[in-house]
Amino acid sequence: MTLSESSRKWKGEKRAERASRERRRGSARFAPLNALVDGGWLAVLTPYELRVWVVLHRLAYGNGMVRVSHGTIAERTGMRRENAARTTKRLEGRGLIRVRVRGRTVGQGGKRTSNEYEMLAPSPTPNSVAADTIEDGE
Repeated sequence: MTLSESSRKWKGEKRAERASRERRRGSARFAPLNALVDGGWLAVLTPYELRVWVVLHRLAYGNGMVRVSHGTIAERTGMRRENAARTTKRLEGRGLIRVRVRGRTVGQGGKRTSNEYEMLAPSPTPNSVAADTIEDGE
């Protein structure tokens, strides 16, 4: 069975639309990473901050939101949970993420389940918060 001219045209349009959507999704995924590298952030961020940012970027949904616990961040980055919590605060202070505490407390220790992080677009150059003004607790 051969396709009619209109069917071929329709299939071609759908194929082009799908390819365009995939290109947009890919460029949106790499735009923050490109800004981080091209904007000079690599010279400013500590290795802990870079590892946490990369994990959050990897886990982010298409809208830039991530719901993850400090334990999961620690597991994926190979650091202690306390360092993961401290590092997310530092990234928030640098303006790279926004943290929203969410969830309920679990167990008698009162630990929260997870936070919600919003990945913010890195500014073209690191913000005015100097590396030495952020507490170094590692």
